[in-house]
Amino acid sequence: GGHRLFAYPAQSNFSGVQHPLEWIPLAHRKGWDVLLDAAAFVPTNRLDLSRWKPDFVDISFYKLFGFPTGVGALLARKEKLRQLSRPSFSGGTVEFVGVNLETHIMKQGHAAFEDGTVDYLGIPGVEIGLRFLQGVGMDSIHDRVMTLTGWLISELTSLRHSTGLPVIHLYGPPSVQGRGGTLAVNFFSPKGRFVDHSLLQAACTAAGISLRYGCFCNPGAFEAAVGMPPSGIAECANERDSEGRGR
Repeated sequence: GGHRLFAYPAQSNFSGVQHPLEWIPLAHRKGWDVLLDAAAFVPTNRLDLSRWKPDFVDISFYKLFGFPTGVGALLARKEKLRQLSRPSFSGGTVEFVGVNLETHIMKQGHAAFEDGTVDYLGIPGVEIGLRFLQGVGMDSIHDRVMTLTGWLISELTSLRHSTGLPVIHLYGPPSVQGRGGTLAVNFFSPKGRFVDHSLLQAACTAAGISLRYGCFCNPGAFEAAVGMPPSGIAECANERDSEGRGR
């Protein structure tokens, strides 16, 4: 009984792996509502919502065109939005509040879920960014990104040390099939030892290469990819906590 929600990313923000959109109708047939995280997918891929019909879709305009920071959207089907109820409220989401009666009346529709003041200075940039993407063409963007991704995968995976050992380990598909333009890798020494990311970052910066390194916004995917057991996670957490207390 009750409502059931199946939430999954169309594309991983860690490894670039793309998950089948066919999961959406499959979940519906099983009686589940679907939340599709499309934030990493739509910047370089078309998402046809007349064909694929999730109940909720989240996107980030910042990831689409790099501006404005922190502006995104949650698309929701109206009939599904009416099924949602909030256990609490904050500014801008209520029509009435009675403190002595301990009661409140929520606003109708999407307004009940938009806390505080919207970014009215940044939102106009969304229209400009969408017009820019439309002018370039999503198909052109997709083709260009995947061409560069394929080239980079080929170049990175072909690198070998004089010992014959590979220079990098790639997480996710070793080709452009079933993936997007995000690549997650670790680098290794000629003896097969992990190269600390801070040392790699310093070398890349000196060479004029920009990398994102270190912590990810998707720690669960990282832990699964490297096979880190709970004991290892606890050890890392304790080490960082001790370092913080020692400062």
